[in-house]
Order: sequence, then C-alpha cells, then structure tokens
Amino acid sequence: MEKIIIPTGNVIAFIRSIYPTLTKAEKKVADVVLSEVKNIIFDSLTDLAEKAEVGETSVLRFCRHIGYKGFQEFKLALAQELDSGHDQQKDPIGDGITEQVRQKNLHIINETTSLLKEEQIREAVNMLLRAKQIVFFGVGSSGFTAEIAKYRFIRTGLPVEAVTDGHLGPVKATLMTESDVAVLLSVSGSTVDMVDIARIAKEEGKAGVVCITSHIKSPVTKYADVVLLSSSREKPTEGSAFTSTIPQLYILDIIFAHVMQELGETAVGTIQKTAKATSKNLY
Repeated sequence: MEKIIIPTGNVIAFIRSIYPTLTKAEKKVADVVLSEVKNIIFDSLTDLAEKAEVGETSVLRFCRHIGYKGFQEFKLALAQELDSGHDQQKDPIGDGITEQVRQKNLHIINETTSLLKEEQIREAVNMLLRAKQIVFFGVGSSGFTAEIAKYRFIRTGLPVEAVTDGHLGPVKATLMTESDVAVLLSVSGSTVDMVDIARIAKEEGKAGVVCITSHIKSPVTKYADVVLLSSSREKPTEGSAFTSTIPQLYILDIIFAHVMQELGETAVGTIQKTAKATSKNLY
C-alpha cells in the first residue's frame, strides 16, 4: 500500500478529502472526529470507539488509513493543528494570565468533585486502613504524585511506599499479597507499564487495587476494585501538565483527610512525632 503523506497542519481537510475511500466503520469514526474535533484530543481510544459505536480496532484502522501509526500519533497531529490555528493569549504576566490559570484549575477541581462518589472514597479509605502494605505506583508525571503521596501518608504511620520505575513496578506487584493494596496513578489509564502492574497485582498478587485515572473505561480499570475519577483536559501537546497532577493530588488529599479522621489521635500523634524528627533540618 502506498504511504500516505498528510500535508502538515491539514488533518481535518485531509480526512474530508479521503472520506469517500473509507470503509463503513472508518466513516463512523471520521464522522465523530469531524463533529467533535476539539473534544477528540482529550479522548482515549476506548472513548472514541464508543462514540463511533465501533470496535477499537476500527479506530486504529482509521488512523492507519489516513497515514498515522496509531491513535496517539493521530491525536498529537490533530492537537498541533488546533494549536496552530489558535491565537495565543498575548496578555502580559498579570491579571490576565493569572485569572485564566485560576479559572482553569478551579474548573478541574469542581469537575473532579462531581465525578467522585462518596461510597468509592470510603471503600478506598477502608482498603488502605486494612492493608499490611500500601504501594503507590506511578510513572512519568504520575510518578512524582506517587512520591508525594508516600511522603504524605507515611506520616500517619501507615505502611507506605512508592514505586515510580516502570521496570521495577511489575517486580514489586508480583511480591504483593491479598493483604496489600496497590494505588495506581495514571491519567490516561492506558500506559502499558501501569496496565501491566495492575494486572500482576490483581491476578498474581491478589492485592486490592485502587486506581486514580481520568478515563473510566481505560484498560487499567479492568483490574481495579475501586476507580476514582479525576478531571483532565490535557492536550497531547502539553504532556505532564499541572492540570493533570492537580486533580490527582486533590483526590489523594481527600483520602488523606478521611484516613486522619478514622485514625484519630493515633495519627495526630504520629504526625507530631515525625514533624519533631524533621524539625532539626530547619533554621
């Protein structure tokens, strides 16, 4: 098959031009893309397949038909086209930019709140309180969140650690037992490393699995006992954006507050003890 070369910055126009040559299933995908251009860049492969009412393989075939290796490459090209056609905000540093960022972050927090269910939070908290070992897993920017979670929760006296290496993750997951809990942090829920860790922790280790992700039907949620949804409007062109980390930290802070409430004076005493241990490092 002759390699298709798409003119840079003309993804949408090219899809329209090649539309008659698409299969019936591929046309259904194209219809959704063309009608929801600005939203598609935030969707997962599963999201688009469901919207188009086709299988995920049909979405992948569509992407390859129009010249891309896969869905992520297609989304990146689409996002770049949208960015190039958008006039960047020229406000000087000050109220303009500050207010934009404030509004965006407030929207993300509010949207995350609307996605959370109290019973799921309670179940996650109970799992952590019963666990012999709690392991926060994350790679990339979610790895930093996992480390922050470890430093926060360890002060409660709970047995906590964090694994942020994609190769070490499966090793640690293999050693987990049914008395342990894995907390997986993955914005997309589709990272190969994280899906592998979730599968091993659940199927081989028989551990409890809590997943914090932005996509309810992503591959990683298949192995989760509890799924806590976070809002995310991260474009493919702005990977590791703060807008993805903020809702993760927000959810973890909610869980932390519940844990503190359940542990009561025990946790307060532990936090005071650990604070005293680190106070010598301050002037």
